[in-house]
Amino acid sequence: MSLINDALKRARETQRNDPPSGAPTLPPVESSARGGTGWILVVAAVLFLAAVCLFIGPVLFGHKVPPAAPAKTPEMPAMTTTTEAAPVPAPVTNALPPPATNTNPPPMVVVTEQLPKVQGIIFNAARPLAIVNGQTVNVGDRVGDFQVRQILKSSVIFQRPDGSQKTLGIGE
Repeated sequence: MSLINDALKRARETQRNDPPSGAPTLPPVESSARGGTGWILVVAAVLFLAAVCLFIGPVLFGHKVPPAAPAKTPEMPAMTTTTEAAPVPAPVTNALPPPATNTNPPPMVVVTEQLPKVQGIIFNAARPLAIVNGQTVNVGDRVGDFQVRQILKSSVIFQRPDGSQKTLGIGE
């Protein structure tokens, strides 16, 4: 048995020293970096920052839109009256009736109330904003004859010049 063991031992030693002939060994495979998704994250970050600057920038930098000038109503010409005494005509017999006088009052100018239009609300509990008639307004700002009293999540409360209040939702 020792002859067989010696033969097996020599065979193992020769195999360890002589690698099998044939094709050379291949280097290990390296995984390549996936390059398709990196630019999407960069574009998304830039768009997010642009949106933040658009909506939050005016708040941080105190950009105030000047209030709109109140609408002017057309003025009626002043009526003049005369106090001269007209001569009294002598009574005439078979006279025609006196000409008709205009007893209708002058036409009245009806001024309709121009309500502001709420176009959007940016609600922040600390400092809410609203977009009214194309202007960004805060609580206390004036829009025409109305003053912004309160900005809620889905509506804005305005105060009229007479002190009454009007609540308008988005699109109203």
